[in-house]
Amino acid sequence: MRRIVAAAVVAAGLGLVAEPALAIPAFARRYKVECHFCHDIYPKLNLMGQRFKERGFRMEREETFEVANWARTVPLSVRAMGNRSFVQDGDGSSFGYVKGVSAGNLGDRISYWADDAVIFTEGDDNFTHIKPDNLWARVEIVRGGRLYAKGGRFELDIPFTQTRTPHLFGYDIYFANTGSESDSVARHQEGVEVGGELGSGARWSAALVQRVNRGDGLSRFGNLYLRASKRFVRNRVGGFAYFGKSQLGGSLVDQTFRVGGDGDFWFNRLNVYGLYMYGRNDNSFASARGVAVGFHGGFVQGDYRLMDPLAVTLRFNFVNRPVGSSTAREWESSAFPGAQVWLIDDRLKLSFEYGFLNKGRSDFGAVQAEVAF
Repeated sequence: MRRIVAAAVVAAGLGLVAEPALAIPAFARRYKVECHFCHDIYPKLNLMGQRFKERGFRMEREETFEVANWARTVPLSVRAMGNRSFVQDGDGSSFGYVKGVSAGNLGDRISYWADDAVIFTEGDDNFTHIKPDNLWARVEIVRGGRLYAKGGRFELDIPFTQTRTPHLFGYDIYFANTGSESDSVARHQEGVEVGGELGSGARWSAALVQRVNRGDGLSRFGNLYLRASKRFVRNRVGGFAYFGKSQLGGSLVDQTFRVGGDGDFWFNRLNVYGLYMYGRNDNSFASARGVAVGFHGGFVQGDYRLMDPLAVTLRFNFVNRPVGSSTAREWESSAFPGAQVWLIDDRLKLSFEYGFLNKGRSDFGAVQAEVAF
């Protein structure tokens, strides 16, 4: 039984690893800069990378857009990844993916992102084509990222994204729940988002996205996500909230609420960041009378670059949530040390991470190789 539980935990964690690392070497080629111009511990964005993304993939002083120049330097990248997991007292597994990504701006008003991937797992004929994680377009209503509108399939404007994490396993708090609910602020969503800069490093965003339905009793769209943040040079603090509703089957409906705060701080080569989040579901166990249950927790992460091609990482997860079908909550915690090394002009990254878990849960880890073209 323990091995089955351990395998389930690793499968969930590795499902998150399959999210694409969203660095695009084509940006570096187009703007004639090194990858570390926008990335710290790749694919995590540094301040320049964050500002580039916030402006809709534009430099602060962008050259005038010309179709002929864009056609010669189309921002197209191909990424490949292979991952091998291992579990204490259990069997490991392997998987990987090949993903194509194109993103960039089409002048001073429009930008876009499109990706497509094939995932492969162990065994014969285990190649799976998945729908794009990101397929969206963005329009600058007020230039310079001061007011924009975005529509399509995208990742919410969460503080530390599951997609852009340089780590091999997910942030537990993002995927914590209290029973039958499967919603998460870290899922890629379909909908519309508006946002922009307020000046002096302050930003906001609001997204209206598709509900997580298991029936036909609810309208398609209606979940709301809100985010505000303030940057102080390299450091940043912020907060977010999520209001959702899901069809659990038949006429049963669950309303979800999430609210959290976050911080991101730099001390020379050391980056310390984390968040705390509270969540609540009003029909956690899909019953006719409904049982409201909450949870809370978060993580603290430290990334330190020992030298340009080598970084070490350490994350502590802590979540207080119900166990099984009970409303009684327990603390689950874990520690994940890791290391990452870059080779071949930063085009090849090798990663290692191992997790130590409490509550008698099996420890697990993974090694991974990624290459970008």
